[in-house]
Amino acid sequence: MPSENDPPRNRSRDRNDRDDYDDRPRRRDRDDRDYDDDRPRRRDREDDDYDDDSPRRRGDRTSQPAGNGLAVASLILGILSFCTSCLTGVPAIICGLIAMGKPTGRGMAITGLILGGLGTIAGGVGSYFAYMKVEGAKYRMKEANNMKQIGLALHNQEMTMMRMSAPYAQDLGGQVNTDLSWRVGILPYIEQGNLYNSFDLKQPWDSPKNKSLSNTIVKTYVSPYDSPSVNTPYRVFYGGGAMFEEDGKPILLMSITDGTSNTIMMVQAWDQVPWAQPKDLKYDPKGPLPKLGHPELSGGFQVLMADGSVRFISKNVSEKTLRAAITKNGGETLGSDW
Repeated sequence: MPSENDPPRNRSRDRNDRDDYDDRPRRRDRDDRDYDDDRPRRRDREDDDYDDDSPRRRGDRTSQPAGNGLAVASLILGILSFCTSCLTGVPAIICGLIAMGKPTGRGMAITGLILGGLGTIAGGVGSYFAYMKVEGAKYRMKEANNMKQIGLALHNQEMTMMRMSAPYAQDLGGQVNTDLSWRVGILPYIEQGNLYNSFDLKQPWDSPKNKSLSNTIVKTYVSPYDSPSVNTPYRVFYGGGAMFEEDGKPILLMSITDGTSNTIMMVQAWDQVPWAQPKDLKYDPKGPLPKLGHPELSGGFQVLMADGSVRFISKNVSEKTLRAAITKNGGETLGSDW
């Protein structure tokens, strides 16, 4: 407040001073107002832009279809099934079936289904043939073992009795019984001594005394390819220069001039006979050869050589080579196909 002693002041100047004083706040108010007005508008515009864009971006992301992982798995497993068979083939089929219910990847799922099915089938067929090959090798080995036992029995018979008797058996006095097979004569050497002692070596194989004995199944004489029975495929050649004589006269291994490793002692014949029956393969140098082998054994047949070894002979062996192996003193040379 001005005091009474203060000199009077110029009112217009005071007014101007007030005006000047008032102008500054008004400019600040305008600036503040402009600033305040602008900021909300900019924020609103930015918020509006953000709010407008965000749903669109979120909508774009959610509208894209998700990949079908099961269809991919089915395809991969289906391809692998050609190497692993049903280990991956069956899972490929399962994944493919489930993936078919998805909105995407149906084509891939169908491909996986087809590949899985084909791989499983191919693997199954391959496994079957592999199994049959293994089984064939197992039976062939068992057959060879039977033939080796018979060969060892004939060798032991020669060492013990100083003779090898075939195609007929001999009684205890050394007399040939043309009605009884040589397979009866070697029973003691294949651990069938009791059965041998029960036979009447002077009577035929089918006599009342020997008939029931002849119907006994001897495992060594049964082919592993067949069900157990009294029939046997193990037969010898006799006569015509073959290893055994037509009249059943005993022989010695030292009489084989062609060599025991080059001469057939016994074969695996196609036609089987009762093991006690004296019915073997009569050899005719000019006649047809009998069919050898077994219906279940493809590719050839097995033979027992005079030295006791067993050999698998290809079905492509020439007749000349086979005849040379049948004879014991022919002086022939076995061909390269033996």
